[in-house]
Amino acid sequence: MNLLLAHAAVAQNPQQGSSASHTPGAEVIIKNFSFQPSQLSVRPGESIEFKNQDIYAHTVTADDGSFDSGLIQPGSSWKLTVPKAGTIAYHCGPHPNMKATLVAASGAGQQPAAGSAGGSSPGFNPPKSPQEFHPILVNFTAALLPLAFLSDLLGLWSKRASLHNAAAWMVLYAAIITPFTAAAGWWWKTKSAGALPPSIIAVHEWLGTSLAVIFILLAIWRWRPQHRNTAPGNVYLVITAIVVLALIYQGSLGGLMVFGR
Repeated sequence: MNLLLAHAAVAQNPQQGSSASHTPGAEVIIKNFSFQPSQLSVRPGESIEFKNQDIYAHTVTADDGSFDSGLIQPGSSWKLTVPKAGTIAYHCGPHPNMKATLVAASGAGQQPAAGSAGGSSPGFNPPKSPQEFHPILVNFTAALLPLAFLSDLLGLWSKRASLHNAAAWMVLYAAIITPFTAAAGWWWKTKSAGALPPSIIAVHEWLGTSLAVIFILLAIWRWRPQHRNTAPGNVYLVITAIVVLALIYQGSLGGLMVFGR
């Protein structure tokens, strides 16, 4: 009879023992250039262990600066005690495309406000770090020279001087911007020492520096026929095509380091 009453008491209180199912700590796996899971519900004061199972070093850096793990080498881990309630977005310093969110609720049944997990569009923040400056400048570099090359080819085909004029100006703009792109890349490397794969970054950095010099030489070469109001020669076009291919390869190396593919 007592046994039946005990079973009835358990059946009438289905929530009993639910607090025991809450583990005192949680973990986030860093793998394949991502935080897994990308959103984790925790409580203030709870401990979270970040385990790096990737082949590259990563950081766990709060967007608001409230915590920063420093570099976590492959096979290592780092523990964080959740500092406060609310939604805390974080990212990897060397690989800013890696983003995730901690949703810290102070009450057992408390839920975050709708849209607080990052559903709204982020506001504008001016770039401050090399990880932010470098991609912006790369976009100009990656676009200007290929477009200039295409404009020259179209100018030869259509016999339009205006297309050659546009190409000359684009090469000049590329020559002005690209040294800043290379400088931002070197700045990024100094801030992310040890986090980037040595074999890839060695090729990436020296190719990028070489392209900065080559772009200046191309601009000088391109403006000679521009002053004479003539089209560029075939040798210039062949060299430019090779530089465009080198630029594509340079971009693929950058994508491999940032996106892991």
